[in-house]
Amino acid sequence: MTQPTYEFGVITDEIDQDFARACRVAADLGMRYVELHEVWNKPTHELNDAELREAKAILDDHGLRTHLICGMFFRPFSLSDVDLASMTDHPRFHEHMDRLTRFIHMAHHFGAPNIRTFGFTRDVGGTNPSPRSADGGGMDEATLAKIAQGIRIACDRLLPEGLTLALENARSLYANTGGNMRRVLDAADRPNLKIIWDPANAFVAGEDPAQGFEQVRGAIVDVHCKDAAVQEPTTGLTAWARIGEGGADWATQLRLLANEPVNTYTIETHWRPAGSDRADNTRRTFESLKALIDQQIHNAQNTKAHSA
Repeated sequence: MTQPTYEFGVITDEIDQDFARACRVAADLGMRYVELHEVWNKPTHELNDAELREAKAILDDHGLRTHLICGMFFRPFSLSDVDLASMTDHPRFHEHMDRLTRFIHMAHHFGAPNIRTFGFTRDVGGTNPSPRSADGGGMDEATLAKIAQGIRIACDRLLPEGLTLALENARSLYANTGGNMRRVLDAADRPNLKIIWDPANAFVAGEDPAQGFEQVRGAIVDVHCKDAAVQEPTTGLTAWARIGEGGADWATQLRLLANEPVNTYTIETHWRPAGSDRADNTRRTFESLKALIDQQIHNAQNTKAHSA
């Protein structure tokens, strides 16, 4: 096994809505990039051109880049009142395609090759607490057909722009597990559809993250890094945790990811102990991730030495 390379970043609003402070903290931690989700208390698609120019100047000042526009595309988006045949006529679909147009502008402005999408909002389950199951609550064929159609249209819009649509798994979505994302990948069947893999999100949905990884390996363009623990097994209540202190089993994930071409590992802290500082929580989360990576490298070197 060759030694993987790592680049680290953070979603800025996990540190602060003040974009300049978030970038300063990220740079001080030695990160190479950030991802934009909310900036100055605005979702990314609501930022005006002047704010985009300011954000780009702040990135440049701190020697940072962004490779992923973390917009809220196809989320929230219920499919309960959407028919497959008339999906493109639905006002909600038009609203999200307008968002996509804005995300394309942002991607070119920042030089980011990836735009995030979600797998549409579950109409049953998906909240916290809600039942956890290995298939994340399932996804029937009629729903999958609607999801695939929306994803295909978005991918076809991005292809001539040279951009990738990156599908992230989250508990509240139909595409909430590695298994369900694989079904969407196969049904949409587009070369510029890839995966943002979040093991903790798969875990809170009920999937074994190691099994979920096997479903999406080879398609991952970014890894979101956080952890979670089950609080009440009967209700499915979970809580976010510091990496290494939850059920995502990051030691196993890092071993599995070591042979993948992806090298961007993005802190999405979420873990917020009472009375704590969000920047410090991110720092501590980052330290936990790096410690696990250092241990993996140490173990790999020992294994190589013993086999020589």
